Amino acid sequence: MRTKTFFLDQGETLGGAERFLLDFFQKLTPSETRRILPVVLGAKSKKYRILLPNKIEVQDFIFPSVRGSFFKKLIIIFRLIKTARNLKKLAQAKNTQVFFSNTPRAHFVMFLAKKIFHISGKWIVMNHDFTVPAFLLKSIARTSDILIANSIPCREHLRSVVNQKDFKKIRIIENGIDFSTIPNQAPAQEIKKILMLGRIDPRKGQMFAVQAAELLQASHSDVQFFIVGSPFKEDTRTMKYRDDILKFVHEKNIKNVHFLGEIDNPFEAIIGADCLLVLPTEPETFGRIVTEGLALGKLIISFDETGPKDILKNYELFLKTKQSLRIEKQNPNALAKKIAFFADNPQDVQFFTQKAREFVKKNFSLDETKKRLVNVILED
Repeated sequence: MRTKTFFLDQGETLGGAERFLLDFFQKLTPSETRRILPVVLGAKSKKYRILLPNKIEVQDFIFPSVRGSFFKKLIIIFRLIKTARNLKKLAQAKNTQVFFSNTPRAHFVMFLAKKIFHISGKWIVMNHDFTVPAFLLKSIARTSDILIANSIPCREHLRSVVNQKDFKKIRIIENGIDFSTIPNQAPAQEIKKILMLGRIDPRKGQMFAVQAAELLQASHSDVQFFIVGSPFKEDTRTMKYRDDILKFVHEKNIKNVHFLGEIDNPFEAIIGADCLLVLPTEPETFGRIVTEGLALGKLIISFDETGPKDILKNYELFLKTKQSLRIEKQNPNALAKKIAFFADNPQDVQFFTQKAREFVKKNFSLDETKKRLVNVILED
């Protein structure tokens, strides 16, 4: 059976949602690719397009921004409706049977295409975050055919919002790791080089890492912090946040923090570090950087926030330890104290890093991710 599948993703940045699809596409066999006939609609980022395998067709498609004032939102709604109409026309031209929406904006466009233009075909909604408003998520659940949760916390969130009759639509497909493509692990033995990796954004908490660095630069001058990533130029909040961080570093004369900008291969940055900081200021459905860091044998220190918290709690249970890698949310003092503890106790670092890859292999395999998603796309 052959099924033409549209993967709706504006792909303006290369974030977790895009990397989920990249991993899935890379893992598809030629036979599976022929069966689901994937076409990515959007993929605006050049970096995203370059990383997409040649076997994946890409179609230019604009998903309008949903940011703006009240009056701008009236124009935005009109643009979204027009986009939904264009989606139906394109689907008819391509004889598409399955639609996989990968971002909140794509969900909204597909919802309008279903409700206003009665587009036919199976609709799969991939939930990577908690940002879709409850009223809209409930309507999306009622209109769609399958709701994918990328973690147990995400599944519980869906169940708390959608109608009970839509619970049967929910599937769990977690972000898996492809161990055939990532470097061999290099378990950290001590804490000298600390890394934060990802878009500079208030929701990612880089400021807390910088504040902890200031607290430690006198007592642990050999511990260095590296901030890898950049703000999103089209999001003024992230640009201001970056400026606030740089201003703080300058005013406090902090010497143990280094900014590296964006990099092409995040695994290279991780493999060269000893410890990864995961400091979300809002709940997340999953902690991809947590599983990647563990797979490479790195110590993870995280705020006790939904997403990363759930992975690390399971890892602590796996190790049968009462020690925790989690600290109080949004507390730079607790963060500095935890880093200092591991810097002074390398044997505890080694305890947490020696079996990290084994844990990820057991619980987060990309082979399992791919199998479940292919089955969802092809099931009647």
